[in-house]
Amino acid sequence: MIRHRNLNGLRMFRQAAVCLNFGHAAEMLNVTQGAVAQQVRALEAELGVQLFHRKARGLSLTSQGDALAKEIGTALQQIDAALTAVAAVSNTVALSVTPSFAAKWLGPRLPLFMAEHPEIDLQITADQKMSDFKGDGMDMAVRQGMAPQQGDVDWCFLGPHDLVAVATHALIALYPPDAPLETYPLIEDSHRLWAAALEGLATQNDVRMLKVNQTSLALDAARRGQGIALVPRCYLDPEEDCMLRQMRSVPEQEGRGFYLVWPKARQDTPAMTTLRDWLISGFQHA
Repeated sequence: MIRHRNLNGLRMFRQAAVCLNFGHAAEMLNVTQGAVAQQVRALEAELGVQLFHRKARGLSLTSQGDALAKEIGTALQQIDAALTAVAAVSNTVALSVTPSFAAKWLGPRLPLFMAEHPEIDLQITADQKMSDFKGDGMDMAVRQGMAPQQGDVDWCFLGPHDLVAVATHALIALYPPDAPLETYPLIEDSHRLWAAALEGLATQNDVRMLKVNQTSLALDAARRGQGIALVPRCYLDPEEDCMLRQMRSVPEQEGRGFYLVWPKARQDTPAMTTLRDWLISGFQHA
């Protein structure tokens, strides 16, 4: 009797069987291509059968591989359903957010949530790469941009970006009172929002631009007088940012903003509902 205990290896084989490409499977699972290939080889060695035909442009399943993929798919669905049922009584919520959202919005408000809901174990993961809920253990995620289009997730709108251009009074004093934004040094983060704000300007290609990968870094650079940052108004702290001047609001595409997202397959728990209501209320009263 074969006793295969590596559930992660079975998941990798199943994903490779769906994608018929180790590289694509690795991207879906957020692991390396080598890790997927190694797990499949180990499974083939343990079973003593070949599961894939390796081809120059991908994979194809052998008859044994096809049969195993179908059985494993059903089994993994049953396992996920069982885990979901157990988690339904848990007070733990795993929330995925960007580092900037964690630092500028969630972090300052987190003590209040913990004081109001000591029974909830909130586990926060701050990462530029947002959760896709496929094997990463996340229950919910805060995302920025337009409304999610994936058919396997539910979402609610938390609030608009409400973008404002901010700079230090000292930097602004170096320019004429009516100087247009594009004459200042600008600070761009990974959301690349300045391009839309400056759309149609003939001088756009001549703009001086400091580029960073996080909104929080852009805001910190603006505090140091390095340029104008374009940030959500809710990221500004009345005390820390008292030296900043909000030069103007910037029109933005309708529907862009902050969204709370969770997988449709994930059954709501009281803890998830409480967190969702708290986030919505937080944006409404920001």
